[in-house]
Amino acid sequence: MYFVSSQIIRSLVHFLIAQGLAPEAVNKRLLNRANHLDDSRYKYPVSDYEQLMTFAAQHLCCDHIGLKFGQSLKTQSWGLLGHIALVSDSLGKVLQHALQLNTLVRNVGIIQLHHEQQTSHLSWYPSTKIQHYMVDELFSSWLSFAKYCSFKNTDLSLIKVQLTRSEPKPESLRAYKAVFNCPIEFHATTNTLSFKSNMLSSPLNSANQELEQLLSAQAIELISENDRINQLKAYITAHFPNVPNVEQAATQFGFKKRSLQRYLTEQGCNYSMLVDELRKYHAKRMLLNKFSVLEVSNRLGFSEQSVLQRAFKRWYGCSPKKFLTQIKN
Repeated sequence: MYFVSSQIIRSLVHFLIAQGLAPEAVNKRLLNRANHLDDSRYKYPVSDYEQLMTFAAQHLCCDHIGLKFGQSLKTQSWGLLGHIALVSDSLGKVLQHALQLNTLVRNVGIIQLHHEQQTSHLSWYPSTKIQHYMVDELFSSWLSFAKYCSFKNTDLSLIKVQLTRSEPKPESLRAYKAVFNCPIEFHATTNTLSFKSNMLSSPLNSANQELEQLLSAQAIELISENDRINQLKAYITAHFPNVPNVEQAATQFGFKKRSLQRYLTEQGCNYSMLVDELRKYHAKRMLLNKFSVLEVSNRLGFSEQSVLQRAFKRWYGCSPKKFLTQIKN
């Protein structure tokens, strides 16, 4: 099940009521699950989030409600991940924690961070079909966090924002421009924030290394066996095209190399199989989103196009070009 944490849903409910929606009407969207709003371990189906956002957008005539919600979020709404973020020493470290622990908050998508020369690109890929509200919330809340926790003179300007959603009407378009304050590309192939890479080294004003390590250890204990596989997949995906080796992955998750290999064997797979599975998934997704074969090859860490061609034939029984032709027909 794709889920969103009770902390996020509770914050959303309170936010929508503050926007003027009737409490009874808001809670009605959650059915009997409204009783779990104060249960920090309860996981709401992503459909609850979607219904609340759709209801709010229609009744408040606000297509950018996700942006507004993201700006209103307190870091504590991210649960334990939020507390860890607050005591991290840099924005880069916060993103490292998010890559490793984001399924404590939701498992609806994968975060990917990649670098090109002096520019970094932070992308979020939904794992299931959803509307634009969650992407808007995530991007605006990340920016709000950066502004809140960075020192006053830190340059947090964005180079560009890409969103897969269609271009909104003028009133909402103004809201997007006000939040991001940079060129925005709608109808894009990915949801991506682009910024200068040196932003990642920006220090935060409430860093506490000892508390950060303590909370991180606690968070890892909360991750279920299944979630650990998902976290490992997210970690590998985030580092494409530079695929980390098994030793690096083991260190990231507090394993020794042999312990990680044994754990994966118990789950019915191995490290190479995980990497192959992720490349298969992302290659298909990227081709369907009109990336060229060369771009797919480069972004997923294949040594050359011919290696991707052979892998694709092994996965799907045909070349990328023939695969796309079959999809169109």
